[in-house]
Amino acid sequence: MNYELKFGEDYITCQFPSHWKVMALRHRQPEPLELLTALFSVLQNPTSQMPFNVWAPQFKNLLIIVPDITRYNAADRFLPPLYEKYLRNHNTKIIFALGNHRKQTVEEQRSLVSDFIFDRIESFDHDCYEKNRLISIGKTSSGLDVVVNSLLTEVDAILVTGSISFHYIAGFGGGRKGIFPGVAGYDSIIGIHKKVFNPDNPGKHPKAKTGILEGNPMHEEIMEAISFLKTPVFLINTVLDDRKNLLNIFAGDINQAHLAGCQWFMENFSITVHEKADVVIVSPGGFPKDINFIQTNKSIEYALNAVKKDGTLIVLGKCKDGLGNPDFLQWFGYGSADKMEPYVRQSDKVYAQTAYSTRLKAEYCKIILVSDLSAYEVKKMGFIPSETLQDAIDSLGLTTEKLCYVIPHGSTTLIR
Repeated sequence: MNYELKFGEDYITCQFPSHWKVMALRHRQPEPLELLTALFSVLQNPTSQMPFNVWAPQFKNLLIIVPDITRYNAADRFLPPLYEKYLRNHNTKIIFALGNHRKQTVEEQRSLVSDFIFDRIESFDHDCYEKNRLISIGKTSSGLDVVVNSLLTEVDAILVTGSISFHYIAGFGGGRKGIFPGVAGYDSIIGIHKKVFNPDNPGKHPKAKTGILEGNPMHEEIMEAISFLKTPVFLINTVLDDRKNLLNIFAGDINQAHLAGCQWFMENFSITVHEKADVVIVSPGGFPKDINFIQTNKSIEYALNAVKKDGTLIVLGKCKDGLGNPDFLQWFGYGSADKMEPYVRQSDKVYAQTAYSTRLKAEYCKIILVSDLSAYEVKKMGFIPSETLQDAIDSLGLTTEKLCYVIPHGSTTLIR
């Protein structure tokens, strides 16, 4: 049986030994919704919040939070009708939730909200280093100083927009992450990421992982931090497919509406396996999901539970833009995950978390990476480089019977 898998902008095919048992793992395919119908319906019946047409008129000065270019949420399609119907008479600003990501070009900003909105509403990037625009709103019970963009405390109300996805340490993306760490100060961003470690013992907290909110120390720290914000908040969370079709939309209370969206996302985009496989082959789904290793690593995280301890995970990630951070590889100089952990725990670099999780995966099973990365880079991370998928399969021996899972859309498929 042949499978066609995305690799960058192209497709890769392969052949399996006839005595392998090969199965594809595919998540559900919810039917796309008509955007305006879905939008106005959910705004009229939001989760744990008054209807938007009742909520919005209470406030004059409104701040809209929009994710940056790495987290498209269809704001360019839903903000224009929202403005026309509800926000024409508001004094409105848009801030892009960059976290500690790079600044965006004006063209990128415009593309995220549409020409219509960009020409009518002042829109600008959050800067996590601009201290004269940051303010502390409190300290969490763990002692984290919650520093956010001061605009959040200066406006009458906040509309947070996001898109639900899996997140390898916060459980899910979207929703509350638009505020924290989306528009937080750099030290607070670093602090929130450090919550993934066990507080009293070495290693990562067992619930700081994909698809988990309850008991997840990063999620719970975020929610405590947001609770200090006294400005009223309304949430709009979208769910999009690979072609940017709207699959669902959740709105209302920033906690309850986000929880409802995450539950729906888990039901539709996770798969439970009852037997772990000898071999798992995963493709993130092609460009841009495999544009670099840091993006490709998400699919490794989501697929890992499908493979046996000491089994083999074959990953298709073109990584045409390299590792994703010029200093990423240096973290692997410490050796094992145990030796790396103290340095990552003390680091002020967010991507150190990704390096640490990468090392943990390499110690769990054999990972073969088919990519454009150099053999040196791949080996340094503890992986095995392979020029082609077929070479990777053939290297496992063709005479032994094996159970093999193929995951064609790894960036949106969580294996439980």
